[in-house]
Amino acid sequence: MTKQLTWKEKYSLKNPMKLLESSASQFFSRFVVIWLAGTAVFLPVKILNLPFNFELVDFWILMGLPVGLVFYGFRRSRVINIAYAIPMWFILIGSLASTFAAPSVSRSLTIILKEMYLFFWFMVVATFLSITTAEDFRKILRIWSGAVVFHGMIIIMQFLSPDLWHFTNSLGGDVVTHEIYRPAGLFICDAAGCANKAAFFQVLGFVPLLMASFSKRTTMLLGLILFASMMGTGSMGATVAFLSGLVVALFMISYLQNRPLMLVKLSVKLAMGLLLLGGVFLIVVSQNEAYLNQFERIAVGRFDKSSGSRFSLWQRGFDVFREYDVFIWGIGPGNFKEVDTGGSNQLHNDMLAFLVERGALGELGLVLFAGIAFARAIYILKIYKQFPTRGRLEIVAFLAILVSTLAESLTHQVFHARELWLILALQEAVIYKMLNFENGIEDPLTSTVQSSRAFQHGRVLAPKTGVVR
Repeated sequence: MTKQLTWKEKYSLKNPMKLLESSASQFFSRFVVIWLAGTAVFLPVKILNLPFNFELVDFWILMGLPVGLVFYGFRRSRVINIAYAIPMWFILIGSLASTFAAPSVSRSLTIILKEMYLFFWFMVVATFLSITTAEDFRKILRIWSGAVVFHGMIIIMQFLSPDLWHFTNSLGGDVVTHEIYRPAGLFICDAAGCANKAAFFQVLGFVPLLMASFSKRTTMLLGLILFASMMGTGSMGATVAFLSGLVVALFMISYLQNRPLMLVKLSVKLAMGLLLLGGVFLIVVSQNEAYLNQFERIAVGRFDKSSGSRFSLWQRGFDVFREYDVFIWGIGPGNFKEVDTGGSNQLHNDMLAFLVERGALGELGLVLFAGIAFARAIYILKIYKQFPTRGRLEIVAFLAILVSTLAESLTHQVFHARELWLILALQEAVIYKMLNFENGIEDPLTSTVQSSRAFQHGRVLAPKTGVVR
């Protein structure tokens, strides 16, 4: 029996523009999954030392960016995200003004162009993620999670096998002595600082993992791998950041569920998981005492030296701030290296770095940027509180990871971390979906089941809100 076409389908067949728009839409959906999934896969691959601090992922981004924009242009619906436009304007204006007084103008201009590129890429990714289907959205998050877990397994294997660590470092052509041996996965450089970057990447990986709709058992298993890999880097900054975010997440879950005792229940489950992981670690260590000595050396043994060097570095930063009288205008983005007598290239603190290198305007922009990010994370919680069927409890991960990022930024500079910008783009997409779609970030079938349960518990879903254009 021949299927009868509807009048809309007949109209589409007669209208070439409709056919073109439909084909472009299908290609766009496939392209977004491949491009964004590929971006997540390339993020931890930092093997080659490329000019201007570019990375392999940037080539992937730049190759796909024009293609995505062309096919996005065929779509009728338009989503433009300008939430962070004002703070970025302050940052860029402060940076440009500081460039005129910079010892190295070319260095400042390079960083400014890089930040403009990152911000434009962030807006495009936030837009593309916002209009993906629930199925494609989940695919991207699962591939991203897989990339983070795979990278974590490399870190764990590097911890267990120094030979593997030396081999991966040789891929980048760097020769690193065993005295600073710290597993860093594919974050390869000629200094131990790459281990801190790898650890921060693993911490941020908890967001896609929790949002990817894996089963609870799978999520817990993969989460333990991420935690073990983070600990394997020996980064105490990342550990403190993770624990800070974890405390916030537990409190927010109890608040959203209106069940204070849930905090105790979740804490007990978490403690059991950590004890299990610690037991496995002790079993491994008992077979080889060198593992325990290695962990103590890279984690605890570095504390005095690391903290002492940080305090000395920050003091030199304040000395430069007073000596050059750069309250309004800074000494130029990236120019601390040019004036520091100690020879450091970073201040290892985002707030201090912006104050010294970009002055008051740049600092104001950074504070506004962070404030908006936190406000948007809290906004997600408010939406979930009002419309619980449009999301899951895992959305607390956004506020938790921002708290972790704030803690990490006290001892490291993370503003340029591409994985952080990707998290912020994901946060914007979640807000858009929860506001404008009846199912929010859920699949229609799952959302229907949740709606039924919500009705049984006396909760009624509010009407769909208007689409933001």
